[in-house]
Amino acid sequence: MTILRVGFLSWALLICLLLPNLTTAQEEPSTQEESLPEGESSKKKLKRPPSTVRIYRTPEERRDASVGTQLLPWLKFGGVVDIEKEWQTNNFKKGIKTVENPDTELAIELGFELTSIEWLEAEILFAIEENGSRHYQEVDEGFVGVDLDDFGAKIGKLYLPFGEFYSHFVTGPLVEFAQTRGPALIADYTFWDALEISGYIFDGKVDKKGQSGKHQIDWGLAAEFVTKNESIRIGGGYISDLGEGDAEFFLDFNNTYRQRVPGWTVHGLIGLPPFEFTGEIVQATKSIKEFEGNADKPRTYNLEFAYYPPQFPWIQFAIRYEHNTELEGEPQEIFGIGTSLRPTNYLSLSVEYLRGEFKNNFSYDDNDNEQTSYDLIAIQATFQF
Repeated sequence: MTILRVGFLSWALLICLLLPNLTTAQEEPSTQEESLPEGESSKKKLKRPPSTVRIYRTPEERRDASVGTQLLPWLKFGGVVDIEKEWQTNNFKKGIKTVENPDTELAIELGFELTSIEWLEAEILFAIEENGSRHYQEVDEGFVGVDLDDFGAKIGKLYLPFGEFYSHFVTGPLVEFAQTRGPALIADYTFWDALEISGYIFDGKVDKKGQSGKHQIDWGLAAEFVTKNESIRIGGGYISDLGEGDAEFFLDFNNTYRQRVPGWTVHGLIGLPPFEFTGEIVQATKSIKEFEGNADKPRTYNLEFAYYPPQFPWIQFAIRYEHNTELEGEPQEIFGIGTSLRPTNYLSLSVEYLRGEFKNNFSYDDNDNEQTSYDLIAIQATFQF
């Protein structure tokens, strides 16, 4: 039996914050679109996700879900807690297999939002992760900004509006390699309550070789169209340097590059109850000169299809197909199936199976065994308070 080995303080925090919500949560999760609170601008509504079985489908929705309770007249507070466990079998040529059974992981996102001034935005989010052998905590995001009807701007430590990263699964899609965070200034404008155009500049941590410490300013653009009932969302963006993303392409090269590698992304969501379809692609526009020729220009896309049985609004079934070209160390194709339950508004439970298949001569372990595939099972409990 696997024992969840996490720190006493983390468990104490989890119990204290969740117990009041879990003991009072008797209602079924809503399947209707949330109404816009009085006085809230239509621009903010573009960022308000519709109710789903999973508490969140994107990293942004997870961050938004962590600020949900009016703690004081001028302050909102909340959090999201994920408890996750994975088992993975790696398959190599010549019948070799290895099994990965990592410790159960606890991830907590705590959020505070200032609400005393209507046009002022101010949030700070704290991330805590622990898996028995590793613990860290940090400010995940923190910013101040203004929201003046159709115009908005914010400055601080921010996730950039490059990619949406939709997922109905526990395991995030490969496109998340492009998720980028850093000190940034973001400005946006909304046309016709439907089309949002954004631009941003940010101070990246990767520098041109020979110019370390000069911190060249990176930039990007994004646009998203959302229908009034949010059943269709289509967007895309451009970023000046994919090397600033979660993949950390240049970490082994002292965070220096020979040339910047820009990238573009397109995402979409179509909701036709009881079905939902999401798709997203991320593509590098130049080669990473530091990498080998078969893994120097990554492109990956993720397609997912979800079904919500009308007679059981608290359950979801989903399938996934991913395709990867030249993203180092990752499968060429991933097939997945999963399901989620929402027994209360504050709790969702998920289980999934993923099958990853590698192209020939692409991925090897430390003993030079060529990997052909892997099988992964993951389970997750998510609490919101």
